[in-house]
Order: sequence, then structure tokens, then C-alpha cells
Amino acid sequence: MGRPRQAILSPEKIYRAALELVDEFGDFTLPGLAKRLSVSPSSIYHHVQGRPEIINGIRSVIGSDALASGDFFTAGPAWQDRAAAWARSYRTALGRHAKAIPLLVGEAVTDTATLEIYEHLAAVFVEQGFAANDVVVAVTVLDSFMLGSALDLASPETAWLADPDAQPALYGAFAGASLGGPRSDLSFEVGVAAIIAHLEALVAQT
Repeated sequence: MGRPRQAILSPEKIYRAALELVDEFGDFTLPGLAKRLSVSPSSIYHHVQGRPEIINGIRSVIGSDALASGDFFTAGPAWQDRAAAWARSYRTALGRHAKAIPLLVGEAVTDTATLEIYEHLAAVFVEQGFAANDVVVAVTVLDSFMLGSALDLASPETAWLADPDAQPALYGAFAGASLGGPRSDLSFEVGVAAIIAHLEALVAQT
């Protein structure tokens, strides 16, 4: 019998199957991944070297899908709008896979798709004349805030179930609040605006 025209496995198939497991269970194992793909664990090692490569592959899949959406740089031309649009778009992309975030932050970024995403953000600041130190800080602070907010997308709308007697201030705030929109979205926009305002001060000093 001749070989099948298409390989049963490919690195991308492995990455996407691993992401499915992470979306469902918050993590993956090599035996569980092999079962999901209906192959033996040894077959996986013919295509990837191990767990760190798969985690970076998961990041690459998310990054590739995010870039393909075309939503990253729809704002402009002001750098403030472009930076905010970057954070908003990437938060949405990662929020679809919030359970993957704890895995992703434990590995350095090496895949081309995700590096391209961050290259776009760094270029926004470099073109504006930010000093090298300020570029690093700007990218890091937007990334950190965006990751936390992407995690918050998966949390309940009422994230703190306060007791009116034990935590009266917190309980009263949630009981009396009328936000006019999702808590996470509104809070994200406030945070991004505050970060951008601080970055404006940095570039003014430069």
C-alpha cells in the first residue's frame, strides 16, 4: 500500500490540538495530546522536540490567527491610537484562549508570528522617537496590562462575591454600580488610557 498523500501529523496540527486541550482543561500532556490526535506519543516526537516547542507552537497559532484577523492596526495615524488598538486587538485574540496565558508567559517568545506582533508595537514607539529604555518599558507595560485584562475576560462579571457585613465597601460598590457595559471592557479602556498618558509624558521628556 502506498503512503497517504497527506501526512497524518504536522507541527501545526499538533499545536492546534494542544491548544484545544488547553482551552478545555487549562493544560496538556503528551499522552493526552497523542490520544486527541489518535497517534502514539512517539509519533509526536517525529515532528516536535517536546513540551517547550509545543507551547511556543501554541503561541504561534494564536499569533498567526490574530494577525490574520487584520484588526491590529486599523487605528491611526496618531501613535497613541495605534498603541491602544494594538493592546485592544491582542487582548481580544488572547482572551479567546485565556487558559493558555499562564503557559505562554513561562516561555520566551521565539515564533515569527508573535515576534511580528511585538515588532509592530515597538516600531510605533521607535518611530515616535522613544529612547531605547522607554521602548522596552512601553512594550512591557502594555503587554503586562493586556495579558492581565485578557485573563479577566474569562472571569465572571461579578468577580468578587463580597459579604455586606465583612466587606461593606466592596459589596456596596458592586451593588450600587451601573457601569453601562462589561466591567472588564470598561476597566481595560481606563487602564490603556492611563498607560498612554504616562507614555506621552515619557516621549515629551525625550
